[in-house]
Amino acid sequence: MKWFWGLGIAFFLSGCASLNNQSTQKSSTVSLPLAAPEDAKKLTQPLFCGQQDRAVAHLLTQGSYYASLTGQHRQTVCHKLRKLYQQDQGPWQAGWLLAYSFTDKKSCISHEQRRAILQSLQAQAVLNHQLNWLNVSYIQTLDTIDALKARNAMLSEQIAEKDALQHHLQQENALLKSQIQALKAIEKTLNKRIGDDRQPR
Repeated sequence: MKWFWGLGIAFFLSGCASLNNQSTQKSSTVSLPLAAPEDAKKLTQPLFCGQQDRAVAHLLTQGSYYASLTGQHRQTVCHKLRKLYQQDQGPWQAGWLLAYSFTDKKSCISHEQRRAILQSLQAQAVLNHQLNWLNVSYIQTLDTIDALKARNAMLSEQIAEKDALQHHLQQENALLKSQIQALKAIEKTLNKRIGDDRQPR
């Protein structure tokens, strides 16, 4: 995942340089004081910038930082972002960071919630074309994961059924062997009796 953040930041920073003279679009400034105490001085920029492409580049930088957090502070940031995103008119950027930066098993959102956030962002059409492309790609990845999980569940069920059948057949085989041994014992006893009866007295 780290290569993704590095590539994304480089791509958007180069985009910012080439679009400096083009018209800019302002986006709302939202304060997210979620840095760990030791990192607070390093993150002096606001989360959202005025120029759209610079805002995207900064969003990727912020996402990369959040993705690298560990321990309790990571959980704290995750819960704060979720609370912020769920507020009435909460910034879409909080949802985007939540979906992309917290993808581990200890995330405060589930796989289904992550998909719902991404689909909501698509429906709102709030993303620029670069982020929109990335979002579509991520949703497709989640779809693939779901399909693989479903296939894995189906195969696991089939394996369990075959294991149960094999166990049943093994039990039947053991029973048949036992019955054959019993019949052989009966046959041996009968043959002995017949032999005894034929002997002259």
